Amino acid sequence: MNFRKIEQQEYDKVWDKFYDSFNFKPSINSFPAIKTTIPQLKLDIKDCFSSSYSFYKLELLALNLFDKISKPGDRLYALDWQHECYDFDPRQEMDRNEFGEWIIPILPNGDYFIFLTKDFKNIWFGHPWEQTITLIGNDIVKYAQQLKIDFNSLGISEYNI
Repeated sequence: MNFRKIEQQEYDKVWDKFYDSFNFKPSINSFPAIKTTIPQLKLDIKDCFSSSYSFYKLELLALNLFDKISKPGDRLYALDWQHECYDFDPRQEMDRNEFGEWIIPILPNGDYFIFLTKDFKNIWFGHPWEQTITLIGNDIVKYAQQLKIDFNSLGISEYNI
């Protein structure tokens, strides 16, 4: 399996660092949940929640970005707030759950789903109640802009913070 569960000690360290680094304040109605001065690109994903939406293009976008922000052999964190968390290699096949989604889905469909480099410099932050994905970090924002991604074709509206 590509997704490897992180043990409790590492889990605690990762979440403590995430809370501290991004002033993370989980909430279903107070936004934003994170604060940082690191470059960001916020994506409105409200249209992605329709029953006809295909996650395939969004997964490809994420994998492309994850590939750009990491080196071969690097493992990234996949965090699911208040649940088991994992690390994974974005260049290997992504394990899927019974719904056909990644073990930690790319679309935040009920909880915060966060993908980040282990140095915490590049983050894909999925906010389920705000219905946004925020790309945080010099590299991930730069690559998203360099790739000239047509977010509208993915059912996503883009706006800078």
